[in-house]
Amino acid sequence: MSENGDTPKEIKVHKLFGTLPLEDQVQSPVVKLMRVISKFIDGPTTWFRESVVEKFRGPPYPYYHRKFNRVPTIDECYTDDMGCLYEANEQYKRDRKVDFEIIKILKQRYFRCSYFERIVNDFEYDFDKICVKEKEDWKKAELNLFIKYGELGPYSTVVAAFMKQKHRLIWERRQKEKQEKVQ
Repeated sequence: MSENGDTPKEIKVHKLFGTLPLEDQVQSPVVKLMRVISKFIDGPTTWFRESVVEKFRGPPYPYYHRKFNRVPTIDECYTDDMGCLYEANEQYKRDRKVDFEIIKILKQRYFRCSYFERIVNDFEYDFDKICVKEKEDWKKAELNLFIKYGELGPYSTVVAAFMKQKHRLIWERRQKEKQEKVQ
């Protein structure tokens, strides 16, 4: 500690610029009143959080391990239940982000595999023969992603995706009926 009581790591702004700390500055009575009222209102809340909640809370959990509970899908919601529709739309957005990240990961796997195979095989390579499994997985996932989200646009909603799915199922049923009539 230094002679004035500050720890060596603690650098205060008022010492850098040669001004008085906020508590020692001349303040208007309104500012002083607001500080007293804020301590009176915020004091108990802050004390309760620091002394009770933080002690029993446990260690903080990383944000990337956050798991959301599944909510009802759009076909389980009533048409006038705005809360359910909102939650279904948010779930759709999360699922969409996850699906696009899966595509990115599969694409990276394929490109890493093909890069590694080219180096190992002394630049004698044929893209049709190396990393066939990774390429098939990537293309299959892209096809499934297009079937689910294709031509919807970046700002689509769960209702648009549900209608796309409904129209696809109707089209498949009609195609099946046409094939049965031909045979």
